[in-house]
Amino acid sequence: MKTPPQKLIFMCHPIKKAVGGVKVIYRQAELVNQLLQPLGHSAVVLHPNTWRFKVKWFESSVTVERRWFKWRWMGKPSMSRIDGCFDPQQDMVVLPELWARKYGEQLARMGVPYAIYVQNGYYITKGDADTLNAAYAGARCILTISDDGSRCVAMAFPGTESRILRVHCSVNGQRFNAHQPKENLITYMPRKLADHSSKVLFFLRNHLPAHWRIQAIDGLNEHGVADLLQRSKIFMSFSHFEGLGLPPLEAALCGNQVIGYTGQGAKEYWDPQVFTEIESGDVIQFAQAVLDKIQALDNLAEFPVLTENIRALSAPYSPAQELADMQRFVTAMGLPSQPQ
Repeated sequence: MKTPPQKLIFMCHPIKKAVGGVKVIYRQAELVNQLLQPLGHSAVVLHPNTWRFKVKWFESSVTVERRWFKWRWMGKPSMSRIDGCFDPQQDMVVLPELWARKYGEQLARMGVPYAIYVQNGYYITKGDADTLNAAYAGARCILTISDDGSRCVAMAFPGTESRILRVHCSVNGQRFNAHQPKENLITYMPRKLADHSSKVLFFLRNHLPAHWRIQAIDGLNEHGVADLLQRSKIFMSFSHFEGLGLPPLEAALCGNQVIGYTGQGAKEYWDPQVFTEIESGDVIQFAQAVLDKIQALDNLAEFPVLTENIRALSAPYSPAQELADMQRFVTAMGLPSQPQ
């Protein structure tokens, strides 16, 4: 009997602001679709309980589906009744870690194969412990975006180790690169630990040389973010319990000297030639490190672009590595695919 077409459904929060994890889901759904389509299968992104929501800050060709889940009038989590919304014979679901508690148990009861995608290992603590245990126990595969995420899952849910699959996201090297002329510009993202960044700016205010300036990266699409990072020399990282931390990585690939917090997840790529680590919360040391870096750069004849370090940094986060990881994921879910 012929196997019906299978659909791998990446569930995704409907977030309008620029959040790297959303971009990763879209990108990887596209790659999985490329692998599955030649054999008659597909992959899509699902924003449940939305009508016209659309991500506008990056481009994507992936198909976006709308499905309406049933309201749960009592108790938490809300909007969690999904009975009848998926076909166990055709659908496979990828849950973001924050929705594992909502939908994991239900998918298991319905017989729908599912994976959990852990983009932040510090979000997996949210919810009732028994509900979470059941959700992770029933997952066919547990994707993690970083080595730190894998450690978090293995510690939190003993017995899942064999189903943890570390996957890499990729950074667009055509867009995030060090090919543009540099300015005496310091960039940062104000939505990351806003209280910390405001304090660092306060302590810098009377010491920043007149020929340097600081600019927040806020409200921009991917092109705008890349443009600022390509022109800046220093990026201030205010990562906090990050699964990986894309902005510091993108900044480094654009040739910035990165100063700040690792957020734990970024430790796997924290090259001391490119990155200066600051203990989380030490805003005085943070400001001083920025001033020290400015002085060091001003004493140089030209800004140093560490080409070899950037090349080594980019290799694990290449499109080829990401595609290979998605091939492994498709196989782990028991689906056939067309090797690329």
